Amino acid sequence: MAGLFTIDSSVFVAARRTQEDMSAVSRDLIQRVRKAGIPLVEPTILPVEIAAALTRTGEEPTWAAEYAERVMAFPHLTLWPLDEYAVRRAVKTAVQCRLRGADALYVAAAAQYGARLVTLDTEQLERAPADVRACQPEAASELLRNEETP
Repeated sequence: MAGLFTIDSSVFVAARRTQEDMSAVSRDLIQRVRKAGIPLVEPTILPVEIAAALTRTGEEPTWAAEYAERVMAFPHLTLWPLDEYAVRRAVKTAVQCRLRGADALYVAAAAQYGARLVTLDTEQLERAPADVRACQPEAASELLRNEETP
């Protein structure tokens, strides 16, 4: 079983921006995750990051907000609340892995729940601790494809 995933906002954004190099791969992964009912655990900043990134790259604000709302409505999605414990864990992750703040939140969420981190962010891929099992969308899709075949 593929288990639990934490999908970085970079993947959700790429899935919606067809001009992105990794758009098709990201879209494929998200469709597979939804179809298979793979549980997701995400830091609560996910919808904010999605809407902000899409708007900053020229997408229409109402559309960007609606997409973020649709992501929040995904079945099997748990938003990891950023309480004091989560913030302290993310601070520790940021310092130990030399990550930007938001990136550290995704890595910390994946570590907290034993989830596989799926990202397009090179720093997350290179700096996440080994127990997080960070990979790109194509590798995660391949994992799901392998589970579909008997």
